[in-house]
Amino acid sequence: MDIMVKNDLNQLMQQRDAGPFIAIYLNTEAVLNDLTHRRLQLKQLVTEAQTQLAQHFPKTDFAPFKAQLDALTDDNSFWLQHTGPQTGLVVNAETLRIFDLQIPTENHVSVNSMPPIRPILADRQHQFDFDLLAISETTMAMYHQRQGDFVEVNLPEDAPATMKQALGEEKRGGDLNFNSSPAHGVNYHGHNAKAEERAVDQHNYYLQVDQYVRERSQATQRPLILMGLPANQAMYRKLSKNPYLSQHLMVKRSPNDLTTAEIQTATEPVQTAWHTQLADILLERYDTAKSRQLALDDPFDMITPALHGRIDTLIVAADAQVSGTMTADGLQTTGLALPDNLIDDLVDVVMSKQGQIRIIPAERMPVETAALALLRY
Repeated sequence: MDIMVKNDLNQLMQQRDAGPFIAIYLNTEAVLNDLTHRRLQLKQLVTEAQTQLAQHFPKTDFAPFKAQLDALTDDNSFWLQHTGPQTGLVVNAETLRIFDLQIPTENHVSVNSMPPIRPILADRQHQFDFDLLAISETTMAMYHQRQGDFVEVNLPEDAPATMKQALGEEKRGGDLNFNSSPAHGVNYHGHNAKAEERAVDQHNYYLQVDQYVRERSQATQRPLILMGLPANQAMYRKLSKNPYLSQHLMVKRSPNDLTTAEIQTATEPVQTAWHTQLADILLERYDTAKSRQLALDDPFDMITPALHGRIDTLIVAADAQVSGTMTADGLQTTGLALPDNLIDDLVDVVMSKQGQIRIIPAERMPVETAALALLRY
């Protein structure tokens, strides 16, 4: 059995076609003398998983799933290591992955052709773990917010931490000629405007920074908040191709000469805005996209755009359920015992195409639907 611990959602997405998948979400917070009860709960959820698998995938053998889940149930180290509010188990016939969640919900089981990961995404969204990119004209630094801890990232030597590291010995102010006289000393004459030279250097530097950070955003799959002076942010945003870069949340302040603690303090208004204004921000984006005919509100209309990578953001109503199963060719209509939850399929496909997933209360949806899609084009 291959157990992949520590919340490796990125690798799970890369193997989303190796289903079916069983997802079990179990409250595991440590309670004195409660281990027997926790084991019993997991065994009951495994029995429910067997029933659901038989209903949705009657030709799939449950034995490989059961072997992995039973081994975990009897593994004392599992119960000792995972004592947070909730633990997610996502298993296919070959691999079991474990996700530590911070927000407890009801114990439940999901079976799907693709990994049912919405509780994991909802948990991360609630925590608002994010990456912060702090830029000046000639430097960059990265910070991670994880479960309340804010730390600076130790960048490797090949990272474009400074313009000099990225571009080498840059020239500033153009080529210079000079002449001298006894009366006036040395006189310099510039061929190129210094501001233009600096702008070119900054442009090229930000291109390298964006490429470097974009690769790390794809690995962490966390929102990227930009910190810097407005002029620097404007240039960076024009160049950036990072789909995780937040367009609405930012820190308009220079990071120069600030300690890590001071930078964390500067992000607090952003974190407050995330929790209190997330739905408002998303629905404002939906209204704008709708006016430009770049929004969809029928999940079945989202299948083809999702498969072609056209969905930038998928807004999902909490606990949404829509019967339907996606394949690489579209909607599967034959050969099904029971269809999947189409919303879970859409979530997986949109994530695999570097789209964003956001979950909001069902009552906040502007129309009666399970999902809204904001299109890239």
